[in-house]
Amino acid sequence: MATPPTPDEQSASASGDEGDSAIEEGMPFNPLTGDLNDLRITHGQCWLWPQITAEFDRLDVIVHNARTFLEPLTTAGCPDWAQQAAIGIVRSNLAIHQHAEHHGSYIAAARSLWTTRIPHDPPTLSDAQIFALLAIHEARLTAETFGEIATGIEDEMQQAGIGHNDGEDIHCLRSDIAGWERGLWHDAADRTGTAEKFLLMANFAASAPDPVALKKAESQIATLRSKARKAEAVVAPFRNGRPRGATARITRALNAIVQEIGSRDIKKVLDHIEYLYSGEHMIEGVLFEDANDVFVFYRHEGESQYQKIRIDSVWPKSKTNICINVLNAF
Repeated sequence: MATPPTPDEQSASASGDEGDSAIEEGMPFNPLTGDLNDLRITHGQCWLWPQITAEFDRLDVIVHNARTFLEPLTTAGCPDWAQQAAIGIVRSNLAIHQHAEHHGSYIAAARSLWTTRIPHDPPTLSDAQIFALLAIHEARLTAETFGEIATGIEDEMQQAGIGHNDGEDIHCLRSDIAGWERGLWHDAADRTGTAEKFLLMANFAASAPDPVALKKAESQIATLRSKARKAEAVVAPFRNGRPRGATARITRALNAIVQEIGSRDIKKVLDHIEYLYSGEHMIEGVLFEDANDVFVFYRHEGESQYQKIRIDSVWPKSKTNICINVLNAF
């Protein structure tokens, strides 16, 4: 199983031959020959990497096991028709899912869509090989989602000047973008389950079961996938937290105060807030009005209505320093 590269290995890989599994810019992923190693190289130095390594290992197992169904093709040198079909399945992923959810068969969907370029006459892909290619592609999409989380957090840390060892600051940052991160973790978990179901179907198809039983199993997977999509659409508007890169004005104002006074001590921060509202000084588009033991009152530039934020939402009682977290502010 692959492991993250060292910085030297990463540089060498970037400057040298990266192997057959590397994806050329602008080219789609080829599940017949591709793997997850390039994503390990890309994200292996991110702060989040230790937390997603186990997920990548789990996905590698799916890819490895699915690859066994493709050995007749790979040992034959991956003929051009097979590569075209594999890439066609990737390009038609959404259409395959939509067709299967309506008609109950992933195999029928893959074979009927002209965009998949699966030959109708031999040599062609077996049902097990189609499921294997779908499993590998879903594993790849899952890994890319984990990579999006890792890269997103890394970008936010760099913009905020937070280092890999600044544990408290990282905790506050992730709290602030929790809705965005939570949504991607949910999507990744859903895709992992789909990849594992496709691998299970590949094993089922390869064991030459009763065609009726195979069709029933396909239909059940398609139904579960459809229900998951509908449930996701229902809960999407209720996900909490700001999107990555869209820092709330009150958060920027509190960060600016911390930078200005050079301290995260809550007493010093509140003293500075008192100084600001006594002189009606605006900071980052926020005008502070008052503060007490429970709330800080403020309004945004151009607005007349004041809002309030709980002090314990920016200064958890378990901490001695300020932690900017406005998810539960109101």
